[in-house]
Amino acid sequence: MRPQLAILLCALSSGALADTIHLKNGRAIAADVVREKGERVEYDVGDDTYAIPKSAVDHIETGVGGSGSSASVGVNISAPTANSKAEAAAPDGKMTPELLAKIETSGDKKSLTEALVALAIQEQQLGKPDDARSHIDRAASLAPEDGRIAAIYAWLLLKQDRASLAQSYAEDAVRKDDDSEFAHKVLALAYYKNDHLQSAVDEFKKAKALDPSDSEVDYYLKATSREAKAEAEFLSDASTHFNMRYEGDKASPQLRNQILTVLERHFDDLVSSMGVLPRDPIVVVLYTNQTYFDVTQAPAWTAALNDGKLRIPVEGLTGVSAELSRVLKHELAHSFIRQATNGRCPVWLNEGLAQLLEPRSAAQFRSQLGKLFAGGHQAPLEALEGSFIGYNTGQAAVAYIESLAYVEYIRDTYGINRISDMMRYLSEGESPEEALKSAIHDDYSQLEEEFGRHLR
Repeated sequence: MRPQLAILLCALSSGALADTIHLKNGRAIAADVVREKGERVEYDVGDDTYAIPKSAVDHIETGVGGSGSSASVGVNISAPTANSKAEAAAPDGKMTPELLAKIETSGDKKSLTEALVALAIQEQQLGKPDDARSHIDRAASLAPEDGRIAAIYAWLLLKQDRASLAQSYAEDAVRKDDDSEFAHKVLALAYYKNDHLQSAVDEFKKAKALDPSDSEVDYYLKATSREAKAEAEFLSDASTHFNMRYEGDKASPQLRNQILTVLERHFDDLVSSMGVLPRDPIVVVLYTNQTYFDVTQAPAWTAALNDGKLRIPVEGLTGVSAELSRVLKHELAHSFIRQATNGRCPVWLNEGLAQLLEPRSAAQFRSQLGKLFAGGHQAPLEALEGSFIGYNTGQAAVAYIESLAYVEYIRDTYGINRISDMMRYLSEGESPEEALKSAIHDDYSQLEEEFGRHLR
């Protein structure tokens, strides 16, 4: 998400999401959807999924979910369960290659298929997408008519940003098992990612009819319905890597062409600098200011956002200014960061790196940052892992500028390769603090102390 810099500068010098996780240390995390998964609590913010130990959670506040008030419309459903008896019987409840080999020698085809599915889900959640695909491929070959396996295959592809391919698997899953709520959820998500909004709404409705108690479906049905209604009359345009939707005559042909040209230039630059190549076209939606806030429910301090789609308010614009170009690069950078980290990037690194890539520097804020750290008023890094979307203007100012300053400090002190290393560790399943320590040998408290000394 790109903040309105003028608003944040003013705030530094002088709407809550669907669910709120209250931690034992006093901080709170605002999220689209929260769910408990064993010893972890998982939560979605836009298109990304995060997890924290259940032992760190005091309580979860719900009741706002499904109201359509979320500032992020991204759709992201929870992982499927494997239904593997062998996995359940394992000492730690996990499938292992050794256990898989033992099942394979038994000659039990059904047990082997279940074990492969379980291992595929685990490998995806551990940041090993290639291994996950290999296991689900074998499972699909053993049970080609199993709709659940096709649905889980589609879910894996969606987690790997392969929405175009995922859609065909999800459609196949629904054909094979039309009574599967999970298959309809996955198909809805695939349609949403491929910008078929009304089809996504229709599939979420079918999923809800199959399981009216699924609060996740209820929330996303309302969010996608709001978006589909607002964009029902939108027109389309496209370039090599982008599919654009816009509101009739609210964006001139000249402006649309300039935006696509600038986005393509930024795309090439980010491929070169980050070594990541998004596989599917990226959806860009241009709004009038009012429609932008109606659809996203974003706070007033935002200039644009990326929740899996680039959402840009363009009312009154006739061309791409230098500032709009930076906004576009910032939002596009989030798509690259998401792919590089398998959607596991903490927000402070995500937003800090996106600002760095615009490019922007925190040097102009050194005096304000020094005062914050000297008075102990800085936001702890742990508190910057989750979404900033529920922050007020002043809190957002601190969060964005600290994020940029930390990433800039890591780059200048340890080298840009350490940031790349951290993203790789995140993609492999390490927690944000573990990934930081693996990359630069500092935990959060050490980095905060080190950066504080640097400011002094």
